[in-house]
Amino acid sequence: MASDLYQILGIPRTASDVEIKKAYRNLARKFHPDANPGNAEAERRFKEIAQAYEILSDQTRRQQYDRFGTVDGQGQSGFQATGGISDLFDAFFGGSNPFGGSSSRNSGPAVGQDVEVLVTVSLDEVVKGGETSFEVDIAAPCEKCEGSGSANGDQPISCNTCGGQGLVQQVRQSLLGQMMTTVECPECRGHGSVIAKPCERCQGNGIHGKPKRFTVGIPLGVSTGVTQRLSGMGPAGPRGGGHGDIHIRYQVAAHERFNRVDDDLHEELWIPVTQAALGASIEYETIENGEILQIPAGTKTGEQFRFRGKGVPRLQRRGRGDLIVTVVVDTPTNLSKDDKALLLKLAEGRKEEVYSKGLRSSKRH
Repeated sequence: MASDLYQILGIPRTASDVEIKKAYRNLARKFHPDANPGNAEAERRFKEIAQAYEILSDQTRRQQYDRFGTVDGQGQSGFQATGGISDLFDAFFGGSNPFGGSSSRNSGPAVGQDVEVLVTVSLDEVVKGGETSFEVDIAAPCEKCEGSGSANGDQPISCNTCGGQGLVQQVRQSLLGQMMTTVECPECRGHGSVIAKPCERCQGNGIHGKPKRFTVGIPLGVSTGVTQRLSGMGPAGPRGGGHGDIHIRYQVAAHERFNRVDDDLHEELWIPVTQAALGASIEYETIENGEILQIPAGTKTGEQFRFRGKGVPRLQRRGRGDLIVTVVVDTPTNLSKDDKALLLKLAEGRKEEVYSKGLRSSKRH
């Protein structure tokens, strides 16, 4: 695939998982072949959109693409990621598989929804490592009914509306005309069963929200937009359903000294003109420790010095970037009378024309 995957879906490179899925669904509806019969261009775009979503919806493959611009298997036709065809049916047919059966409903209680949290970390933590904590409201099994949803412990009874399936069929109007679709049963809310006497605390859902604090290790080399998944640590599903995931979306705060470019760190270092002209050994502080920066005599503004392996660790790979120091020669200001006299004497010795108010000029008339 030659085009940029983010451009194909019309999203920024920092897009969250939720934003990626939303963009995919909108485009899948628009370019689906059934909505564009005989349109070869629409079919091509649909395949392109599906392949882009296949990669960007998988965190491992997305990180590989962000790092290298490609992933294993990119450009092949068809779906390779699990769940791709289910997302397609959900996007275009409202969750109903037109070839029979249901693509979006699994047997048993529904799994809890995923949660995304934004966590800001410092560049120092990205380089040296550390931990970060956050608090989020998580749906947990109701303590009063022990997650059953029943006030007296009675077992749920089969829903008469859907016959225990949790799904009912509806006729809906689509681009192709009337279509029979399968939707969640409004009576039992997809459970397939109803509770005669619901628990008052959780209203029969078997869950209630409460704040929970998490502490996680900060991945070395993480960058803004990267998402880390905590599998099975999110909200619980209703009536004994499994737990969803927590997606931690990282944001790296700006540093007061260093500017990050990929895995390299950059800093402008201002040095006095005396050190630039005569040379010097400078004690230089990196993020981790002190180094000696050797400034050769005659150093000019814009010259760069590189500390190899002193940059940012490469995320999930070995090695580190470099620290690159760009020198800026600081022209002295607010000079004393003696300072001006010394500079004037230097200019005269080098036969350079200068003008200094209150002192004689080196220019000869």
